[in-house]
Amino acid sequence: ALGTVLDAAAFPSSDQKKLIAFVQSKQGDQDEDLELSAPAAATYKTHSGGIVEVLEDMKEKAETELADMRKAEINTKHNYEMLKQSLEDQVAADTKDMDDEKAAKAASEEAKATAESELEMTNKDLAKSKEELETAHSTCMQVAADHEETVASRTAELKVIMEAKKILEDPSSGGAPSGCFLQMAAATR
Repeated sequence: ALGTVLDAAAFPSSDQKKLIAFVQSKQGDQDEDLELSAPAAATYKTHSGGIVEVLEDMKEKAETELADMRKAEINTKHNYEMLKQSLEDQVAADTKDMDDEKAAKAASEEAKATAESELEMTNKDLAKSKEELETAHSTCMQVAADHEETVASRTAELKVIMEAKKILEDPSSGGAPSGCFLQMAAATR
């Protein structure tokens, strides 16, 4: 029963052995005292000094262990607070980075939407410009063809006029002498 009490009190094994030995020696002394009548004054010795020493030693050990445990608890608490602060700082930094990335992403998406809109408008303008270029090209080709036809027609007319003039100026070809054109009548429509 005494061993169970000592185990529950968490005494070190060396202190438990000392207490058990001391209690057993006291029980032995009590048994002897019961068997005998009162001991003689000269033969009776007090054993209370051994208990006091054991208890003082146990008290010192307990106080030392308590101080060590308090110191360890303070160190553990300090380490916990440092770790907690470090983690909170890291979370704050990561949250700020995430917010910055979200803002940059939103700005990029907005810039992309604007660029896509401008690209669509530019593509429409390009298609319209190509259509106008094609129209202008076909118009120019038509004007050039018409001009060539007109030039060819004028060239043919000039050639005919030159031949007619040559015929009229040459008396040997049977033409009228120069200056003989006389208007006989005029008609109006």
